[in-house]
Amino acid sequence: KITLKRAGEILLAEAEHVLAVFEGFASKARQIKGEIAGSLLIASIDDADFVRLGNLLASLRDALPLLQAKTRMVLAEDVLDGLVGNAFDAGFYIGPVEHPDLAALPLRTITYCTVAPTALAASIAGAGWRDIAALPWIAAPHRSHVARLLRELFARQGVLPNEAVECDQLPSMLDLVRSGLGLGLVREDLALDAVERGEVVLWPHGRIDGMLSFVYRLARENDPAIVGMLSVVHDHWQLSPRLAG
Repeated sequence: KITLKRAGEILLAEAEHVLAVFEGFASKARQIKGEIAGSLLIASIDDADFVRLGNLLASLRDALPLLQAKTRMVLAEDVLDGLVGNAFDAGFYIGPVEHPDLAALPLRTITYCTVAPTALAASIAGAGWRDIAALPWIAAPHRSHVARLLRELFARQGVLPNEAVECDQLPSMLDLVRSGLGLGLVREDLALDAVERGEVVLWPHGRIDGMLSFVYRLARENDPAIVGMLSVVHDHWQLSPRLAG
């Protein structure tokens, strides 16, 4: 038989107390987790894989099982308008968020590159901004983040791109460049993969960065559903305390 000494009896009592306190915390956590119910409509841009939308929804389901999350794919400017107009509860956005009613949780910086059809490789080699602007360009939807980034990129140089074709679906931009219709602004990871496969060529000077953020209304920052969702987003993107603040 095993018997406890006096010191062991004291430690056992302390251990039982700690376990009871811990169980109380765990029970409260489960209770709060079960209380956050309702639905949230999240606006998303670009492709779902890039913003990790599927994994985020799965994390939300696991962390907040009574909270139903729905998504809508829209253009960037429609995300902000929808948040201001209460059409969305939160959303992904690329670019500066300057509206006084909105708050943004920065996620990561995204770089966009200028790519051209392989048939234009000789034309862009050693070309300057005016030469590049004069070539045919594929325009993105006007209210998209890609269109805003393209305008900003060329405005810095005091020239305008020759937008010969308009693409109404951002995921199709790279396909149109491949087909030879013109130059386009494409997310760096997609652009470099296509360059490596020999499908397009890169003009190295046409690069611009944008910040991907998760945006919500300031008036709802204490809403339990929003707080719970932001906690999941924070963990999902493994944000540092500096970025989260």
